Amino acid sequence: MYLKLSKARYWLVGLVTSVIITACRVVLIGAYDENVDQSIQRISTEISTLMVKVEKNLDDNLPDQNKYENFRDVYINLYGEVENLKIRTMALPKYGKITEMVVLLDKNIHTLEALHKTGFTNRGVIAATKTLIEQSLKSMLSAQNALKRESV
Repeated sequence: MYLKLSKARYWLVGLVTSVIITACRVVLIGAYDENVDQSIQRISTEISTLMVKVEKNLDDNLPDQNKYENFRDVYINLYGEVENLKIRTMALPKYGKITEMVVLLDKNIHTLEALHKTGFTNRGVIAATKTLIEQSLKSMLSAQNALKRESV
């Protein structure tokens, strides 16, 4: 009799534990924020446009059009938007991971600018840089899309 009671107790403890664990919800990141999502999309569009212009200038054999001075204002606007996005994500609760992604994107844009200052004449360098920045933006947009689906 005691053996049956002790087995039943283990089953009951196991059942209660599994119910408690499945009822808990761990939130590692904050809720969806439409302003953050729109900012990321705007930055993504600006970077894509910049890269397409550079590639098009190479295709059209217009290397002088790829001089950094012709794109300086684009970089200034990008830095302003990224800084604004960073401030916004730092102000949101549980947005630490997104803020880290924004800081990484900022570093990638600085790298892009440094490469641009040396001159974009090689399509291989442009492709590698483009891939790096696209990965950064893709991870940020994926996180926002996941949050958006969760909030619906």
